[in-house]
Amino acid sequence: MPFLALMLLIAPLGERAAGADVPAPQPLMPHVEDYTHMWWAEGFPSHTPGAPWLRCLQTGYYALALNTETLQVPHFGSAPAGLGYLECAPADNSLWRGLPAADLSLTLTANGRIYRCTAGGKWTNVAGPRLIESGRFMQRAEVTELVFTAEDGGRLNVEARFETVAWPDRLALLLAARPGMSPISAGEACFGRLGGGFGLDGTNHLEIPHSPELDPEQFTLELWAFVPADYRASDRVWPWLLCKNGNEWVEGNYGLMLIDGRPRACLNIGGGRENAFAVDAQGNPAIETEKWNHLAVSYDGDTLRVYVNGKAAGDKQIDRKRVPGTGGLAFGRRQDNSGDGYHFRGAVDEVRLYDRALTPAEVSARATAPETPLTTARPMREWSFCADGQAAASQPGEQWREAAMEICLRGATGEHRGHWALPAGQVWSAPDWRETAVVVNVGTPAAAEPATPVTVKATEVATGTERPVDYDAARGWHRVNLDGIVPVEPAGAKDGNDSIERVKLVLTNFDSTERVARPLFEKGAGGFRVRLGSAITGVSAILRDADGNPTGIPVQLSKDWHGRPEGGVYAGLWFHGFSQVRLPPGATVELELCLVYAHWGGVAAASHAQLCLIGWGSNQLWDESALGAWGESICYEPDQAQAQCGILDVRPVMVRSMNRDLEWFWTHNVGGGDFFRLFDAAGQRVFPRRMRTAYARQGPCLTEVTYAGHTGSALEHSATVSLCRSDDLVRGVYRLRLDVREAVGFSRFVIFQIGADTYNYTGERKMALGNEDGLISEWNTQWGGDTYRTKPKECLGRVPWVSLHQAESRATDGVGAWANRGVVLREWQAQLGGAEATATAFAAGSRLLATGYDFVFMDDDSLARAQVRDGRLHVADTSYRVLVLPALPAVRWATLEKAREFFRQSGIVIAVGALPEASDHAGSEDPVLDEAVKELFGATGVEVKAGARPGVRTNCAGGEGIALLMDEELPPRQYDGGFVGRWAWSKEPVQNVYCKAVWHSASADPQACRVRFFCDNEGALYTREG
Repeated sequence: MPFLALMLLIAPLGERAAGADVPAPQPLMPHVEDYTHMWWAEGFPSHTPGAPWLRCLQTGYYALALNTETLQVPHFGSAPAGLGYLECAPADNSLWRGLPAADLSLTLTANGRIYRCTAGGKWTNVAGPRLIESGRFMQRAEVTELVFTAEDGGRLNVEARFETVAWPDRLALLLAARPGMSPISAGEACFGRLGGGFGLDGTNHLEIPHSPELDPEQFTLELWAFVPADYRASDRVWPWLLCKNGNEWVEGNYGLMLIDGRPRACLNIGGGRENAFAVDAQGNPAIETEKWNHLAVSYDGDTLRVYVNGKAAGDKQIDRKRVPGTGGLAFGRRQDNSGDGYHFRGAVDEVRLYDRALTPAEVSARATAPETPLTTARPMREWSFCADGQAAASQPGEQWREAAMEICLRGATGEHRGHWALPAGQVWSAPDWRETAVVVNVGTPAAAEPATPVTVKATEVATGTERPVDYDAARGWHRVNLDGIVPVEPAGAKDGNDSIERVKLVLTNFDSTERVARPLFEKGAGGFRVRLGSAITGVSAILRDADGNPTGIPVQLSKDWHGRPEGGVYAGLWFHGFSQVRLPPGATVELELCLVYAHWGGVAAASHAQLCLIGWGSNQLWDESALGAWGESICYEPDQAQAQCGILDVRPVMVRSMNRDLEWFWTHNVGGGDFFRLFDAAGQRVFPRRMRTAYARQGPCLTEVTYAGHTGSALEHSATVSLCRSDDLVRGVYRLRLDVREAVGFSRFVIFQIGADTYNYTGERKMALGNEDGLISEWNTQWGGDTYRTKPKECLGRVPWVSLHQAESRATDGVGAWANRGVVLREWQAQLGGAEATATAFAAGSRLLATGYDFVFMDDDSLARAQVRDGRLHVADTSYRVLVLPALPAVRWATLEKAREFFRQSGIVIAVGALPEASDHAGSEDPVLDEAVKELFGATGVEVKAGARPGVRTNCAGGEGIALLMDEELPPRQYDGGFVGRWAWSKEPVQNVYCKAVWHSASADPQACRVRFFCDNEGALYTREG
């Protein structure tokens, strides 16, 4: 079974570099200020209570904050941070918060009436604020579903987007719009394929009462369906286009659903879930949105088939006799109307039901000529709706005359205005997008638009073919079209893995001042010619000089491969590589772009890119790293918008694929993980905030990307993730840093988690712990329940590791390899109050053991359940005489109360290290907490930090409170009855551990004693003779 390794390196502590000497910039290379960051100011608002919908941009020259709900700009202006790209990632929000507000206005004129933008679209899975591209040089995002209203409150039917394109020294704001579609009219007032159709607006449906001819033993049902982009009436479920007899688990059910843009034919023979059969239409795309599609489902007593636009799209052999049902035939919803009804939004027309399975040729004829009946088959029932109604190939929409758009930004950088007007006498209709823009240059002189003093020429190295290049004056880039380039392969290559693409670039600055060239290297859906399973997943780029040497100029990587129709603009398969080249005055520079795919130097290449989710959903920042170009390897979502964790899909490499059992293709997902997972004292998750991403390296030899932010008010953290070029397995290397600024109360805190609480796509039957010397222990896992199943284990020796193995495949078809997972801890450093503090609770336990104290680890929940009786803590059938608190600057109030109750009833409470200074009772500086701590130990946490050294604290009940510093000796153990002694341990080479107790009696008389042994594995009791 393949294995995935995640290696952890805890970053060495020390002050981050700031204000260090910056070397003089080299020709062509980016300056220290040439970077961009984009993030949510206080975390992603959908799951962060109180967080505003405030999207922030910051570069080395300026900063902007945009409220995506109101489209107001509370902060904008020139803001040189004095920090480099990597240093800016963990910086706080103070710089941009000090900037003044700017006034942003968006205006539309339609049919001579003026409308102003009053709101941005609310975030949903497909709309509202959406991220398009993100990286070192360029941040591109939009807000969809803008609301435009007139002075009298009238709302304009418009589809409008507001887009921001941020380069380090340049900001473009764009308004794009088109007249809105007319709403789908419910019922027979709707447009149709031939004459009028039947409209389904997402709330209504059409139901035909049951009759025997609606339930033939063999059948074909064909219809035309108009499928708009928003065909789903609910984000929670997929809609039914037609449904006979209840739902898919009911005997006799047949129907058509739309699942992720694909028709699914359903049939139930036998009743229940186990007898529900389905076949999904194949093809890309399966259906065309905003158009009429001919769909058919048939069953001939043996095979269930689905057809799309006259072509067979999928089949499933069943070989059972169909049993008729008694329910109605519903169009536009599930027939039993369960839940919200599973409603479809769109239109249907020309419905025909036959009592046999049509042949593929007959189905094709109906799709080609719907107005011509078949001569070979007569339908049992048919519905053509309103014959004299309106037929339309597309959904009717608004038509505007006297139309215009304007965008205006007023602020500290001046007034910036963009305008577009419809030429007189023309009509602006629904399908046509128009846009206008304003451009703010900060840090570099503005060039006359739309002209530019920079030119970019591109030529294929292998063929000399010139590549198309066009300049986008609004967005500031030269778009280099790379579609269809034939890749270069070494002699004798057979599988395409060693393919690369080479393009010669000639950049010229005709100006007398330095100018910046901003090339965009683009490939579309049909542009990849590499013979690989999934070339786009691993593509990376290098800029080389004319001699083929790497220049070190980064190329930002962004891509998308999601095509759900509701994604709209920017959905689909594309690759965008962005770079920036500083051209000296009058200079002409020759460079070479090299696109790398599966291999670099004969070994699987590494890449790390931003993956656009438009066409999938959620539409926030998602990163995808890949080893090779055969599918993604490890994915990250720093704002945790979907699965509420930072590590998502993880897939092994160089093993058989899922679904089709292929080489060099997508493998099964065994993902899920997270960093710095905090739960407050009440058990509620505290999500990370201000998450910024810095792409230091994106391949093809090594990747290095940092995700930095904060959690709560006191935890600053960063995770630097890397993937290296390799020829065996996927290794994620993580360097984690956590800075705790003040005491933090929590019920649970996880530094690193493999298999996240909220996302874990696999399960293993075994776990093991070891180090560089080999295995220490192995145990069976226990599945189920939101709790830890094993006691804490100390990672001993050099290079400790944990293995999760004997994973059970979740592949229902049994196809494809499954992977095990593991973690290797390479380095750990920690400081407390400026002093090294790498010892764990196990170290304190070892000191207790060495001085004669037997102990067991106990969590807060177990302590809360413990009962105090007779000077002992009773938990289940075990009692304890001493309670040891670890160094906890913040503690649960319930824990401290239990310790004080124990102390008051003659218990012994020991605090090892720092005394508590905060709790969930009232935070820090709490006199009630200080009083409790002082009663126990004779001093407060603050007093101990100031130098107080309290001794043993006793009370009238015989209780003892002992505050021990880490370097103090523990008092020797005293045994009742005159016994003195201690535990002694010995370890044999075969890893067997023996435990012996040595007792010294004051008399020769035999004395009874009870000894309890605790072990994690099977123990053996023996008596040594003699």
